Amino acid sequence: MRVLQLLLVVLLFLTLDVRAEIVKGYPCFRRLNQLYCPTPGNNYPKERIDMFIDENKSLIRRMFGQYASPDEDGSLHRDHFETYDGKTIHTRTERSRSSFSGGSSNKVDACESAVEIVTPYWASNSAGKIRAIVNTQHLQQAIQQEVCQSVQTKKCNNDCSCEQKYKWHRLLAYDPDDDCKGIFMDWFLFPSCCVCRCISNIK
Repeated sequence: MRVLQLLLVVLLFLTLDVRAEIVKGYPCFRRLNQLYCPTPGNNYPKERIDMFIDENKSLIRRMFGQYASPDEDGSLHRDHFETYDGKTIHTRTERSRSSFSGGSSNKVDACESAVEIVTPYWASNSAGKIRAIVNTQHLQQAIQQEVCQSVQTKKCNNDCSCEQKYKWHRLLAYDPDDDCKGIFMDWFLFPSCCVCRCISNIK
């Protein structure tokens, strides 16, 4: 039985890189194109991150202040980082209609989605490398993401389907394999919205 289990583990290492990383101890799962780790796990470098923050307060203040500023499209807000407790995940099945200017109360989204506030501890960056996301008691980073709940709905069907869209976010990160880098900015992909797309009939 143990030999069979060992063979299965070896097969995972050889065929599925993402699952191989999970086997190595990353508490992660893949959802569509996103590698997400909602818990720190045993290998999260909390002590080293806290030490770097303590020794480089001015640098971290400048980096975190720069990061916490809203993006050009206003998608990131400072209250995401100052009020989130790092433990609770908020989910709702509909986006708030009031968030859209000129929205009408008799309109609904064609695709059902869930809006979540998440605080990732590990994530895959733009180069496909796993990095620790800085999320400690004194420095928290949260992401608002919207995830499709189904492929088709009553209003999005036939030649149409619900498609997940993604957005790149800049987060403070740490490379456990290279302490000399310290804390740095890196790019990570998270779900941004769910849209209904239809096959074009134009030939």
